[in-house]
Amino acid sequence: MGELKMQTNTLELLEWDSQFFGYPVARVFFDPAGIDNLDKIMLQIDAGKIHLTYFFVPLKADYLNNQISLKGGISVDQKTIFTKKSEPHSDFINSIIDYPGGEIDPRLVDLVLQAGSYSRFRIDSNFKNKEYEKLYITWLSNSLNKSIAFKTLVAKRKDDILGITTIGQKGKHADIGLVAVDENFRGQGIGYDLIHSADSIAFEMGFKEIKVVTQYKNRSACRLYEKCNFSIESITNIYHYWS
Repeated sequence: MGELKMQTNTLELLEWDSQFFGYPVARVFFDPAGIDNLDKIMLQIDAGKIHLTYFFVPLKADYLNNQISLKGGISVDQKTIFTKKSEPHSDFINSIIDYPGGEIDPRLVDLVLQAGSYSRFRIDSNFKNKEYEKLYITWLSNSLNKSIAFKTLVAKRKDDILGITTIGQKGKHADIGLVAVDENFRGQGIGYDLIHSADSIAFEMGFKEIKVVTQYKNRSACRLYEKCNFSIESITNIYHYWS
């Protein structure tokens, strides 16, 4: 759940994921030349008894994408990174406040599960033990205890929480993590105000750049970030390979 360290065409065992899911999990970042290593990597997966491997593949590496699909890789995501220069904002329509922490409000749990509706951990039917729910609740908990985020912002109306976003740091840039607006209150500028609030905080803290990751199929999220003046930095195909 931290920032990915790029080490291309090499099988890397993921200790956190393996412990969390209860079986060996690994990942491979491919570059276009990775096709030369694909068969070797498949043998390493079998030899290491890796149960699940994430393949990260360049969008335009057509032959490599095709070969991974033929070998049983399941296309589960097109990871889309949006980026912009940070800047201050004002004139918010909705009330955006810092969440004080403490116990996890059930309303926040509901929101973060809505946030993951396009998550590869939700759409991949090979997950059988509520892994998606457990993962997103852990993500929320680790954001609230500030181990992966320095602020959690919520949109409130009276006593109800209508939206959430978290902001942390990856490398030298600010990073927006969880983003969700209750499905019954969308179209009211809540997501817009949450993202602009995070952008303002990044600017005030001296970050020159702010990024956010979503799924390309999550068109409503993509439109929100584009409306907030983010632009696409990269798109990466992600496959799950189950042994």
